[in-house]
Amino acid sequence: MITRTLTGIAGLLFASPLGAQLIKVPSLDESRTPISVTLDVGFLQTQSRFDGQSGTQWNLGESLQYRAAVAYGLRSGSIALVGSLAHLPISRAGGTALPVSEGTIQLRQYLAAFRTPETEGAHQIVNVGVGLSQWTAYAGTDPLTLDEQKTRDAFTLVVGYGFGVTLGRRAAVTVVQEMATLWGSGVGLTSGQSRMVRQYTSRVGLTVKVRGSRG
Repeated sequence: MITRTLTGIAGLLFASPLGAQLIKVPSLDESRTPISVTLDVGFLQTQSRFDGQSGTQWNLGESLQYRAAVAYGLRSGSIALVGSLAHLPISRAGGTALPVSEGTIQLRQYLAAFRTPETEGAHQIVNVGVGLSQWTAYAGTDPLTLDEQKTRDAFTLVVGYGFGVTLGRRAAVTVVQEMATLWGSGVGLTSGQSRMVRQYTSRVGLTVKVRGSRG
């Protein structure tokens, strides 16, 4: 009796297709925490600002912004380290600025960010980031004093919304509109002058999963 019972159980197991067995061992890649890399290019529009440290008005123009992010997947989305660079046209007025002022200044941003999960097919994207912005490396017609050459820092909050479409198992194309608020130094500003600057970026990017399943 025992022998016939064991034989029957074995027959049922071996008769079932491999994919229908109860225990499925994940592949090594699927069992790892997701890590992805994103490269973006965006069109950046930013408000001008008064620089109280030099007593000059900075009239800032539009520019392309280049951005890279490395993300670590979680159950509810992913966290990322983000860096971006833009070369903004700038003309200075007042203070030590020349009557005809032309140049460029770098805008660097370093953020810690969270974004919603990436799912198969078309999906929505919501991301929030906080970190540091820096205006630095001016190059142009105006001769700057040592104080004017110093980097200007600003605390930064970024909120973005957009869409993504997956390409196979490892890649996705994303389109995102972001709004960033930058709070710079209040040194040299009067009570009516704001230390806040807004900027808007429309960006297109490619995300590539380098390890693990989607997140």
